[in-house]
Amino acid sequence: GLKNQNKRIQRLDDILSKSPFLVDGEFSVADVAVASYLLYVIQFFPDVDLHSKWPNIVRYMKECAGREGYGKAFGERVQGYCVARLGEMESGAGKEKKLFGM
Repeated sequence: GLKNQNKRIQRLDDILSKSPFLVDGEFSVADVAVASYLLYVIQFFPDVDLHSKWPNIVRYMKECAGREGYGKAFGERVQGYCVARLGEMESGAGKEKKLFGM
């Protein structure tokens, strides 16, 4: 899972530390596939903190979610949520745990 170290996710973070996108440094269908999968994580598990372990993945997810095509495919509401949540992760906001989610 994502709560512990994950070799595959760490490898992806390492790749993204050297390049903004997965193939030749440019946005491609590989990014559509990978980012779409990753962006579901924060929608279904909103309390997960990816930035502390994988900051390059968070940057990548935010970049992909901010693209015009993502908004068209998933809707402006989902896009806005993803970009805002990833921004919170980057800034460290929202890390405080709330009792019973309140």
